[in-house]
Amino acid sequence: MEPILVPGPPKEAFNKNRRMSDLIKAQIMHFKHVEEKLPPDTRRILPQHPIVSEDDAARYIASMTKLLLSRPQLTVVPSPKKTSKEKGALPIRKDTGLAIAAAADTGGTTKRPAAKKNSLSKPKRTK
Repeated sequence: MEPILVPGPPKEAFNKNRRMSDLIKAQIMHFKHVEEKLPPDTRRILPQHPIVSEDDAARYIASMTKLLLSRPQLTVVPSPKKTSKEKGALPIRKDTGLAIAAAADTGGTTKRPAAKKNSLSKPKRTK
């Protein structure tokens, strides 16, 4: 199979001084929210410069990503499961399901009255 050649981005695609897009602003906003929850000694190692351009955002995002990836993973402790008594569920009765089903079977067939045809109903289509 022949490799597919993909052209690189043009030189003017990267501009350090370009203002941030809305997508980058949203990402910065999320990182700032996470940063507020960090301890003060950890926050001191992060760059505290005004984030205006793409270059400012790139430096901040890189440092936050490095910090977050270097931290040990938190383990999530599952909440204890509730018992059926706490949920208010009815207790399960054993060996009654088949007995109820057998008692309901009368063995005989009952006839139903035939459905009346409506003279105003549409005729059935046949294919």
